[in-house]
Amino acid sequence: MPDNNERQQQILDAAAAVIIRLGYDKTTMSDIAVEAGASRRTVYLYFKGKEELFEALLYDEYMRYAQTWLDEIDADPRGGTIGGFYRALFHAVNCHPLIAAMLRRDQRVIGNYLRKRDNIFTQMYSGMNTSSFFLALQAAGAVRQDIDAAVILHIIEMLSYGQLTIGDFKPSAQFPPYDAVMEALADMMDRALMPTDGGNSEAGKAICRQITTAARAQLERIKQAKDIKQAIPPGATDDNR
Repeated sequence: MPDNNERQQQILDAAAAVIIRLGYDKTTMSDIAVEAGASRRTVYLYFKGKEELFEALLYDEYMRYAQTWLDEIDADPRGGTIGGFYRALFHAVNCHPLIAAMLRRDQRVIGNYLRKRDNIFTQMYSGMNTSSFFLALQAAGAVRQDIDAAVILHIIEMLSYGQLTIGDFKPSAQFPPYDAVMEALADMMDRALMPTDGGNSEAGKAICRQITTAARAQLERIKQAKDIKQAIPPGATDDNR
C-alpha cells in the first residue's frame, strides 16, 4: 500500500487531471476520489475540502513548475540569456497545464477561485517586482543595458501572454510545431536583446536561480500563513486559540 506521502501525491495528481478536464467549479471531491482510485473518506482524511485541496495542488504544481524551469535553464548553455529564459519558461508552462491555466486566468479551468481576494496566485504575483529581475540581468551583462528594463519586461509580457492565449483566436490545428516556434522566438529575443559581446549566460543563470529561490520562499510563507489560518477556528480570539 502507498504511504501517506504517496497517497497524498496521488490525490493531488488526480485533482490536477480532473480540474483541467472539468474545471474547478464543476469538480467535486467525489470526482477526485474516483480519479485517484480512493474513497471520498480517504480524500477528506488529507484535505478538509475542495479549496484546501486546490491550494495544496497549486503549491505543489508551482514548486514543480519552478524546478522544471530551472532545470531547463541549467541544462541550456544559453539558458542565462533572454532567449534561454523564454525557451525554458514555455517548456515549463507546456509541462504544467494547470500553471498555464493560472497564467491565462482561464475562467473555465480556475473558475470562481480567481475571485477570492486572497487566492494564492494574487498573493504570489502582488509581491513580485519583475522589472528588478531584468535590471539584474542588465547589471550582470546578460541583457543589453541601453533599453529600459520596464520596456523589456513589457515586450516579454506581450509575447508571453500572446503565446498563452493564441489558442483563443486561432485553431490549434493551424499552429506550427511548438518546439520550432519556441526556438525561433528565443533566437529573435537573443538577437534583439543580447549584448554585442554575446552576454554573460552564466551570470544570467545565477540570477535565475536567485529569483527561483526567492519565489519558492515567498510561496512557502503564503502556504504557512494559510495553514495557520486554517488551523484557527472561525471567530477564535487570542485567548482561545
